[in-house]
Amino acid sequence: GQALKARYTGTLRDEVSLALLYSAADVFVAPSLQENLPNTVMEAAACGTPSVAFAVGGLPELVEHGRTGYLARPFEPEDLARGISWILEDDERRRELSSAARAAVEGTYAVDKIARRYAELYHGIVCR
Repeated sequence: GQALKARYTGTLRDEVSLALLYSAADVFVAPSLQENLPNTVMEAAACGTPSVAFAVGGLPELVEHGRTGYLARPFEPEDLARGISWILEDDERRRELSSAARAAVEGTYAVDKIARRYAELYHGIVCR
């Protein structure tokens, strides 16, 4: 196989550095065995970085297989590696996944949309 280039950045604590790092990455890999709705995957998508993850927990809600990233069969590292290669081997595909990932986050998790959902929820509870 082909070696992947990786660079250790140390711990990043501020939002600007994190956003720059997410934006500079070609792919974000979330090899979690269980997750709910991980902020890291959502943050990567918001920065236009597609994710590769196992199809467990809430990850299928954040990563649409083949459109915003790659969902590997749970607990099959070979399929996770296949997903990383699938994204990295085609620059045009990576750009399309990147745009779709960003659009998906903006369309579903934008602050104004979340605020509206909370307002509707509270209104429904109070006005019952």
